[in-house]
Amino acid sequence: MIRFRRFLWLAAGLLATLCVAGAAFANHFWREPVLTPAIRGELLARKLGCFACHGAEGRGGVANPGARGGAVPGWDGPTVTMFAQDEQEIREWILDGAPRRLKEAGPSPAPFIPMPAYRGRLNDRELSDLVAYFNAVSGGFGDIPEAAYEGRTVAVRVGCFGCHGPSGAGGGLNPGSFKGHIPAWDGEEFAALVRDDAELREWILDGRPKRLWDNPAARHFLEGQTIHMPAYGPHLTDDEVAKLVAYIRWLRKGKP
Repeated sequence: MIRFRRFLWLAAGLLATLCVAGAAFANHFWREPVLTPAIRGELLARKLGCFACHGAEGRGGVANPGARGGAVPGWDGPTVTMFAQDEQEIREWILDGAPRRLKEAGPSPAPFIPMPAYRGRLNDRELSDLVAYFNAVSGGFGDIPEAAYEGRTVAVRVGCFGCHGPSGAGGGLNPGSFKGHIPAWDGEEFAALVRDDAELREWILDGRPKRLWDNPAARHFLEGQTIHMPAYGPHLTDDEVAKLVAYIRWLRKGKP
């Protein structure tokens, strides 16, 4: 009888530990998905019909006689700098159909499909969200440090943005995961998933951090999700990992 009581106490203690661990995990994550500006911008671009001309995700548009290059430009190509010199001109394209610089340059052959002007149809937040998505697809006009830029190049080469979204600014659906989607690198969820650079390296090298893998509640979702984070340990050098970390930290500048 005494042994049986000890067994019950041990079982109760183990159950309590699991409950505490699960509650701590849920406290971090049991909220509605947090949409980053870039994700909101993509949803808005779909709603406004941007991809009908600029192509899927804004990555290459339809033929457009009279336009430079003969097509509606994609937002991710090297020609984007032919149309916009900075972020302000992107805003002018969205609001007025063309930047003031080009309008003041005088008449030029008009493309068959003109860029519509959305002034009066967007509020300030919607405009900022569209610009955030454009920057995510294009790589942006920001002053990015060399190491971060090289880290972005590594991310492109090994396919990170296929899951984590353009520039890592918003991922796709992931059935079985805790939130149902792949987290953005610049979203609020990141701070609970990645506590420091050492844990970020564990995600990159091993596909999961030890802290979450040892948590029964977190492990349940790590094992049950449809799309698993690949372990890049055998495929990346220490220098490439450092550059990836530098890029993600630059993308999250000013955030925990």
